[in-house]
Amino acid sequence: MYQALPEKWAETRNNDLIVNKIGWVYPINLMGNALWLVVFGQNAAWAFGLSLAVIIGMLASQVYIMRSTTRSKVNTWEFVTLRCGFTIYTGWVTAATILNTTFFFKSLGMEGDGAGLAEDTWCVVILWVALCVYVLASFMERNPLYAAVYIWVLVAIRKNHDDPEDVLKYSEKVVDQSLIIVIVHAVYVTLLTGFCVYEKTKEKCKFGLLY
Repeated sequence: MYQALPEKWAETRNNDLIVNKIGWVYPINLMGNALWLVVFGQNAAWAFGLSLAVIIGMLASQVYIMRSTTRSKVNTWEFVTLRCGFTIYTGWVTAATILNTTFFFKSLGMEGDGAGLAEDTWCVVILWVALCVYVLASFMERNPLYAAVYIWVLVAIRKNHDDPEDVLKYSEKVVDQSLIIVIVHAVYVTLLTGFCVYEKTKEKCKFGLLY
């Protein structure tokens, strides 16, 4: 709807960003999202492989959109809906891509004795690897909001494994390690936010969430 508004109704709209840079990338991304939801729900090895390919394409398009919005001047409406909205979405797609990858390897037989490590140990390893991904990407992009999405992911995972009565899901190791990672990551997000504000006030901000 915002793209379709007449020029005189949206005089401060960044048409170069919305039309020339984003253009059809977002609608294509949404079609990929719909395809991923259907394929991922098939619960088969071929489906996990295909869904992984689809979601990697979605992630690539989302990273492109996020980078486009954090490198373009935007008005208040575009800051909230484009820059912040697409940042949160990209953070979610990052988590979903990691999840999809684990399901794909699990469908290939990497579970139980075939995985080399206990499943809860693999879960902890993946959580720490994901932390590195979010930290590195958010710092390079100067985007603490992208990093903050991982806190939501960690809290959800911890809650999912925190019921001792659920013998299939309960894992003290996952609960303890996810709490540690949440604390570490929350401190990092706070520091990164402060750093971005510092760059903004010193007029050194050339891209990022606060650009």
